Amino acid sequence: MKTNYRCLLVGNANAGKTSLFNQLTGLSQKTGNFPGITVGIATGVVKIKDKQLEIIDLPGSFSLNANSEDKKTLTRFLINRNETDKILFVLDAMLLERSLQFLFQIMDLGAPILLVITMKDILEKKNLSINVDKLKKELGIETILVNTKSGSGIAELKELISQEYNFKTPQRLWTWDDKRDIFFKDLLKKIEADNPYYLSFVLSNTLKKLSGEKLQKELPGLEEFKPEIQNFIIKEHKASGLIYKYQEEVIHKSFKIKSIISKVLSGNTENQKSLSSKFDKLILHPFFGMLIFFGVMGFIFQSLFSWSEFPMELIESRIDGLAIFLQSRIPEGPLSGLITKGIVGGVGSVLVFIPQIALLFFFIGIMEESGYLSRVSFIMDKFMGRFGLSGKSFIPLLSSAACAVPAIMSTRTIENKSDKMTTILISPLITCSARYPVYILVIGAIFPKKNLFGIFSLQALVLFGLFILGMATALLFALLFKKTFFKHESSYFLIELPSYKIPSIKNLFLSVYQNVKAFIENSGTIILYSSVLLWFLAYYPVTPLTDSKQVATEISNSYAAQLGKFIEPAIRPLGFDWKIGVGIISSFAAREVMVSTLAIIYGVEGDETSNDLKTSIQNDFNQHTGKKTWNLLTAISLLIFFAYASQCMSTLAVVRQETKSYFWSSFLFIYMTILAYLSSLAVYQIGTALGFGN
Repeated sequence: MKTNYRCLLVGNANAGKTSLFNQLTGLSQKTGNFPGITVGIATGVVKIKDKQLEIIDLPGSFSLNANSEDKKTLTRFLINRNETDKILFVLDAMLLERSLQFLFQIMDLGAPILLVITMKDILEKKNLSINVDKLKKELGIETILVNTKSGSGIAELKELISQEYNFKTPQRLWTWDDKRDIFFKDLLKKIEADNPYYLSFVLSNTLKKLSGEKLQKELPGLEEFKPEIQNFIIKEHKASGLIYKYQEEVIHKSFKIKSIISKVLSGNTENQKSLSSKFDKLILHPFFGMLIFFGVMGFIFQSLFSWSEFPMELIESRIDGLAIFLQSRIPEGPLSGLITKGIVGGVGSVLVFIPQIALLFFFIGIMEESGYLSRVSFIMDKFMGRFGLSGKSFIPLLSSAACAVPAIMSTRTIENKSDKMTTILISPLITCSARYPVYILVIGAIFPKKNLFGIFSLQALVLFGLFILGMATALLFALLFKKTFFKHESSYFLIELPSYKIPSIKNLFLSVYQNVKAFIENSGTIILYSSVLLWFLAYYPVTPLTDSKQVATEISNSYAAQLGKFIEPAIRPLGFDWKIGVGIISSFAAREVMVSTLAIIYGVEGDETSNDLKTSIQNDFNQHTGKKTWNLLTAISLLIFFAYASQCMSTLAVVRQETKSYFWSSFLFIYMTILAYLSSLAVYQIGTALGFGN
């Protein structure tokens, strides 16, 4: 079915755009880059009767004049939009004045608009009401009030957007003082244009530049006009003696906005602090707020172990059952080994950790949707300022707990180039979801399963400690980079704290589903290909034998063993043998491939005691020393190595993309590899000297 037209979702950050987008598109959404656009934009499709509309969720903003990459993307997209595009402006009912300022800017573009007011549930809780009919009359555009969590009003909204005539091109609602307004109108008359609204917006930016306002080059302005018209504007501007100031434009708009709000908003607007302000006093407290944050993160890591144990065991039993079933149906030989140990064993060994990864995305989604994440950024601003960064860098860093790739891409919201580059270079140090399969495997196999103080799991505390280690190291390197490569004056941090919200179960489900799906699709493909290759390297050149003990001896002569033994002299001081070495090399494709590599090596080796990878690790002996390959010191050394090493091609690729330089991606790989090697070396050698390696 052909798309009839596109609806562009525009509005403030945290206004409920994403929730509305999810309600309209469901699971049909995807993220992609448009021509000339560097920021990924979510798109989806909604089918209404005989029509199909494309919904595009543009980055949230409070102005078309912002400097960050995602905000400039919004401005460019709107200016270069198709003639048939419609705008769905999402207005936060709890930030009426701020939202209407942005709406007035959008109106100046002359695009057909339909207004969607969100936060209906919060309005009702605060005993406030908006007269939608009056607002519709005041603005001159179709308006609807919805609840994006419950879905109230969504059916009516779909009916509205399915009819083009419901999108209205409004008249300009605000005016300058007489002198400026006359000058502005005279300029518009003297300059021929097809779209006076768009020209008005361009002239507005032009006058800002001529009056000394500091604006980004990418915004339209004087350069949009022909040379003769440019000269004419400059001449007229100088002759007028007028000085344009953006603050004056905001003030003139505010007069009209306050008049509109007084007519449409009713209820007790004076005392709305209620319970949320009491929460903020505690959550935004410099000390207790930080304590609460670390308590929340500690709870999350505790839950990753305790809540996921049953589903992990269930998935593991199903995978083992599948391997046994296939093994009984396929004749013994290379094909059987490839399918059961290479594909099922390799890919399955990583799929086991999906419950923990899903839980991680679930908790991050709760923090984001509830409004807590913005508050954490606020309380972290002063702390991060000691390391040369602002709170704006915190959200990309915390996002790295899921994946460094989107986290690095999200640095486009940071206007300060020095802060942006520093954040890019330290983000991969934060523990990401791809590391968790390695961490959980090693911690679960080597660290005892016991509680401390009867409450905290030792394994969960080790995992939480690795998160703290990554965050602390990232901040130390941020300070180093800000003192050396990226010396720059400190940037300021402004953030609009959203109201507290109860997270939508539907939105959380969609977020977890999409992230887990992306993990399986992206990592699964890499793991599948890697598993097939690694099985071949571990199996050949091996003469097929029926005696499993002979096969176990033969693997030491395989291609994989030869590769591992080649680098073994370099990694032996870290406490690693050739098997771990092969895992380190393979993990460069994706960190989690380390798990499938070990599963394949131990699977081909043919451990008779158990098919469980953890048991195989616990029972493995080093042929040279006669001691167990894996002990507590080896485990700590490997965890430290993985905490610091840049073992991810995708991360290096996105750094190259964001910095437009091979130098910085190479620099990232080199400095993290050196850091990983030296840290692991120090841990293992000092630990051995103190007698912990026995």
